[in-house]
Amino acid sequence: MKELDPTLYKNKVENPKETVYELITTVDGLGWGLAVADIDESELHLHRKTKEIYTVLEGSLEITLDSKTKVLGEGESLEIPPGVKHKAKSLGRGRARIVAVSIPAWTLEDHHLSP
Repeated sequence: MKELDPTLYKNKVENPKETVYELITTVDGLGWGLAVADIDESELHLHRKTKEIYTVLEGSLEITLDSKTKVLGEGESLEIPPGVKHKAKSLGRGRARIVAVSIPAWTLEDHHLSP
């Protein structure tokens, strides 16, 4: 998977199973955020205020929403309402790439890991 050009994003957050490139953040003052994420498997978490919309750009992704599982292929999207515990896992050999829109923009304070 090709790395994003550093001139395209403001922040890059890396961990062993996921890389997130933040393109539009709260600093931009638009009321929404935009990120590209390369995912092996994300941790189970929720947002109390933020709604997210994931669209798969490359690969396929299994998304768990509370106790339900949904599989998305390239070009497919899914809305994740506030308060829903969720995680994502690539179903391919490598990472899946998604674009994530967050309304309002994602913040660390609204990112709550779940046991």
